[in-house]
Amino acid sequence: MYTQAIEVNPNVAAYYGNRSFAYLKTECFGYALNDASKAIELDESYVKGYYRRAAAYMSLGKFKQALKDFNAVTVARPNDKDAKTKFLECSKIVKRKAFENAIAVEETRKSVADSLNLETMTIEDCYNGPKLEDGHVTLHFMKSLMETFKEGKKLHRRYAYQVVLLYFLDVYFLEQKNKLLASQKLA
Repeated sequence: MYTQAIEVNPNVAAYYGNRSFAYLKTECFGYALNDASKAIELDESYVKGYYRRAAAYMSLGKFKQALKDFNAVTVARPNDKDAKTKFLECSKIVKRKAFENAIAVEETRKSVADSLNLETMTIEDCYNGPKLEDGHVTLHFMKSLMETFKEGKKLHRRYAYQVVLLYFLDVYFLEQKNKLLASQKLA
C-alpha cells in the first residue's frame, strides 16, 4: 500500500516513514533504513523518520548512528518518554562497546617455536658438551648427554630448545597423521 502511494507521489516523507515502519515490523532492517533516510531527505523536520532510522540502525548493530538519530528525536521532542528510554538504552550500549574495545586484548596466538631464533643463540667456545649432528638426535648425542648430566653439567640452551622443538614437531605430525587415519576409517 505504501509502495503504491510512493509511486503516485514520491515526495511525501510520511509515506517513506510509514513504509519504513512496516519494514521494521517485518525485520527488513536495510529497507527500513533506506526509507527512513529518504523520509528525512524529503523533510528534515520529520521526527518519525529519525526515530525509524534510529530503530533500523539499532537492529543492524550500528549503535553510534542510532544514538545520533535518537538524540535528534529527544531534542525535537524532549517530553517523549519512549524516545528518551531508547536514547538511554542506546547510549548504554555505545558506552559498553567503547569500554569493551578499550579493555580488549588482541589475541594473536604466536607459537613459542616462532619466537625462538636458534641461529642467534651463540654457543660459547668453552662449551664442551654434546652437540646435535645436522640437527638430529643421534645415539652418540644421547650417550654424550647422559655423561654430561652425570658430571653435573648442562646441555647448551640452543640444543635443549632444538631437542624440545624436534620432539613436539614429531608429536604434532603423529597426531595429525592419526586424525587423518581416523577420519578415513569413518568415511
